[in-house]
Amino acid sequence: MEKEYQKIGNVFKFDEKFRTIVGLNEPFETLKNIIWQGTEKIDGTNIRVHWDGHDIEIAGHTDKAQIPTKLKEYLENLFLTKEMEYVFEQIFAEKEAYIFGEGYGTGIQKYGEDYIGDGKVGFIIFDINIGGFDLKRESVDDIAGRLGIPSVPVVFEGTLDQAKEYVLEHHMSTLNNGKHEMEGLVLVPKGIQLYDSKRHLIKCKCKYRDIIKG
Repeated sequence: MEKEYQKIGNVFKFDEKFRTIVGLNEPFETLKNIIWQGTEKIDGTNIRVHWDGHDIEIAGHTDKAQIPTKLKEYLENLFLTKEMEYVFEQIFAEKEAYIFGEGYGTGIQKYGEDYIGDGKVGFIIFDINIGGFDLKRESVDDIAGRLGIPSVPVVFEGTLDQAKEYVLEHHMSTLNNGKHEMEGLVLVPKGIQLYDSKRHLIKCKCKYRDIIKG
C-alpha cells in the first residue's frame, strides 16, 4: 500500500511567537469569499483501505502506523470478508481504489468514547480515490451508501469567515446523537475541485481549539 492521505492545511495563519491568529494562509486568503462546503472533522485516527483490483488491504495514516487493536479487529470484520470483496468488485472492478476514513471510538483520542459510547469503535468515510482521481462529495456519499458505511456529513456551506463563526458556535457532533461538540470543519470549495502545484486538492481545516487559542 502506498498512497497516503494528503496533509490538510490549517486555514489560519498564526504569529509563531504569541500563537495568535494574524490572518488566513494562502491560497485560503485569496479564496476566502467563494462558497466552501464543510464536513464535520472527526477526532480519531486516519485509516486507508486499499483495493488493488483483486484484494482489500487496511492500513493507518502511514504503512508503519499502528492501528489500535480493537479498531483493527473491527475493520478486519468489516472489510476482510468475501461479501465485502464482492461489493468492491462490483463498484471498483479492476481499478485501483483508496478509501480514506476515520477510525473513532473508545480508546481513540481524548473524547473517543463520546463519539459512539458503550465501549465501541467505528469507521466513517471522508474521501475516495479511484484510479488516481479524487471523487466529488456526491460520489463519495453514493459509494459509502453502497458499502453500507457512513460518510462524513456536510454541515456547512458559506465563506471562510462564515465558517469561522460557525465553528465558534461549537455545534454538537452529528455522531452519537450529539453528545460531544464538533472538533471543527474540513472545508473544500463547493462544486469544483481545485488543486495546488503538487496536485493535492485544495482543502483546509478550521478547528475550534485553534480559534479559542488564537
